Amino acid sequence: MISNFFKIAWRSLWKKKAFSAINIFGLAIGLATCLLILLFVQSELSYDKFNVNADRIFRVTLNGKIGGREINIAAAPAPVGPAISGDYPGIESYTRLTREGSFVVKYGNEKFKEERVVFADSNFFSVFSIPFIKGDLKNALKEPNTMVITEATAEKYFGKTDPVGKSLTLGTRGLFRITGVCENVPDNSHFHFDFFGSLASVHLGEKWLSSGAHTYLLLRKNYSIEKLSAQGPQIVKKYIAPEIQEFLGMSYEEYVRKGDRFGFTFQPLTDIHLNSDLEAELEPNGDIKYVYIFSAIAAFILLLACINFMNLSTAGSANRAKEVGIRKVLGSIQQQLIFQFLTESILLTFLALLVAFVVVIAVLPSFNQLAAKQFDIQTILNFRIVGYALAGCLFVGLLAGSYPAFFLSAFRPISVLKGKIQMGVRSGWLRNTLVTVQFVVSIGMIIGTIVVYQQLRFIQNKKVGFDKDQVLILQDTYVLGDKVKVFKEELRKLSQIQDVTLAGYVPAGDSNNGTDGFLPESAAGSVSPYRLRTYQIDEDYLATLGIGLAAGRNFSKSFATDSVAILVNEAAVKQFGWKNPIGQRIKTVGNGKADSRKTYTVVGVTKNFHFESMHQSIAPLVMMYGGDRFQMALRIRTDDMPGLIKTLEKTWKSQTDSPFSYTFLNERFNKMYQSEQRIGALFGIFAGLAVVIACLGLFGLAAFTTLQRTKEIGVRKVLGASVMSIVALLSKDFMNLIIVAIFIATPLAWYGMSRWLADFAYKIDIQWWVFALAGVLTVLTALLTISFQSIKAALMNPVKSLKSE
Repeated sequence: MISNFFKIAWRSLWKKKAFSAINIFGLAIGLATCLLILLFVQSELSYDKFNVNADRIFRVTLNGKIGGREINIAAAPAPVGPAISGDYPGIESYTRLTREGSFVVKYGNEKFKEERVVFADSNFFSVFSIPFIKGDLKNALKEPNTMVITEATAEKYFGKTDPVGKSLTLGTRGLFRITGVCENVPDNSHFHFDFFGSLASVHLGEKWLSSGAHTYLLLRKNYSIEKLSAQGPQIVKKYIAPEIQEFLGMSYEEYVRKGDRFGFTFQPLTDIHLNSDLEAELEPNGDIKYVYIFSAIAAFILLLACINFMNLSTAGSANRAKEVGIRKVLGSIQQQLIFQFLTESILLTFLALLVAFVVVIAVLPSFNQLAAKQFDIQTILNFRIVGYALAGCLFVGLLAGSYPAFFLSAFRPISVLKGKIQMGVRSGWLRNTLVTVQFVVSIGMIIGTIVVYQQLRFIQNKKVGFDKDQVLILQDTYVLGDKVKVFKEELRKLSQIQDVTLAGYVPAGDSNNGTDGFLPESAAGSVSPYRLRTYQIDEDYLATLGIGLAAGRNFSKSFATDSVAILVNEAAVKQFGWKNPIGQRIKTVGNGKADSRKTYTVVGVTKNFHFESMHQSIAPLVMMYGGDRFQMALRIRTDDMPGLIKTLEKTWKSQTDSPFSYTFLNERFNKMYQSEQRIGALFGIFAGLAVVIACLGLFGLAAFTTLQRTKEIGVRKVLGASVMSIVALLSKDFMNLIIVAIFIATPLAWYGMSRWLADFAYKIDIQWWVFALAGVLTVLTALLTISFQSIKAALMNPVKSLKSE
């Protein structure tokens, strides 16, 4: 019996090849999209859960307000771990990480630039579950100048030989002895490092107001983090308040009255990747909003595919009405017919699933590049994913096939055989509603795609206050040591180079920069210190990067007093409330004794420029004279870029055997918005898929309606109706659905995209034409879809539709 059901189902699908192909194609798109999004969402939600004690690990973050500026920092003061673990027995242990930028790593005659270097406490591998391959896990990082490397790094430097006991030169920090090899850090971790140096090798500040480290606490079982969080004010009062008294000469209570404060937050490890966007993150994190958005998109697209299946199956049911009648006359009961049609539905969905897997495998490399993931065929074909897919396929088959099955099996045999059946008139409102929902989703996604594209274009074209084009960045120039100034002068002689500057900071990407406390002399005693960004620059910095002066002068070698001079930006002038900034004096408020503070004089004011992402407003900035050897920026004037690069590399190698590396400033600027670019591309793809699926649904509804109105069309043609009038008649009802969808989608899309744009301090205004364009595109696409069925019905010979009357 069951085999007979499958034979009939296969014959039915094969008989209607075109109809079956459309159905399978629509479902395959929906299932493939769901599979891809399922992989993405599962990956995002799995971050850091590989750690055995993930539910008991918390990161300490610093928050508060300093100098009128809100701070939320992923790092905490270096002493916080040892201090509070000793004070509170609910903390089992703590571990810390600190970064110092990139290093040139040397082994023998080989040198490599390494970005993924970190220094960690000796118990790091006891807190985090990164298995050891070689070495003693508990003692590997106890001594200074020891390190643990990952399996991939060991193979890169030492091949198949055992690296334990060998040494690597880590930049200017000298030789580090390898004491262990660990597995590669999993992809779903909020940090990815290849070198773990011992924290005993670096100096961490002992003060609570000094620069900190990324600190993680391992709580004891059944100890509530809420208990520790409640102790935050006591921790501040016990450890930070005395330093404020020492350095600022005021009590913590007075400090708070002036509007500033300190506090600690204890962040669950598994929340970091999707729910954290703080200063000094170890890596750019994801965003839980996009997980929700893409999950909703997957659900909607799958729902649209199921709606299409129901519409297309119902539209084709007239051709099988007599089959149902004959089966019932010959003794088939309704349950058998339901089972038959559900079998067809499930068979079709399984065929669609096979097509979906083929599609997923075909597009996986492109999806990986777009979503910044590393999925492979094994990821897709693992037991869990395949199990979910099969279970989902069975559910979709039953859900999508249930309506046609019950609808067809309910036909009365006598009515069917006489040709007197009503093809679901009462359910017309449901189909119309479902198709309207399809187009609401499609229009909303089209609007979202246009808005994301506009915002990205706005960022690209907005005047950022500096000239990011034709600027080349030479990295790691600190390896030149005392030769760096000689190297700079050699580059200046090249005709292809207009300006050169030593720059710890450039306004895009990772750079050496600091944050210091400053107190204007004119405001001493009336406010607490301001916490401002600081950069070390030389006299060529402004010219090289095209930053303009609003007042005063630039740094100059001609002024010996410029060692105690500073430049500030317009935002800093506004922060300090200065009307005449030139000549104003400002004191640093660091971590030393009060009598060691340094006083600087303002000699110039730069125009505001975007030195951070446009997600943030331009912050106050202080620039000190000196120049940082971290990197070098070159303003170039040549069309022969390959030739210039060769010349630069040759000049570099004449000074050092360290690796030569460079980037372009505009590339680093664009990289800051990679996340938005990926989201925009994904939105565009999913919007296109939603439109395709919605049009398939419209095709199904058009086919269904045309079948219902076949005799009406025949009568109209006999009475003299033209082909165009019939096409207009059939299209009018569908256009009404599209117009309703436009009116519903417009306010919803405006609200959603306004919320998305709220994350940017500098953003576009959503224009009316965006909604009009989305509506026009949808109407044109719908008309093309409808016209096929409408014209076909209008050209039909009326004799065929009226001969049974």
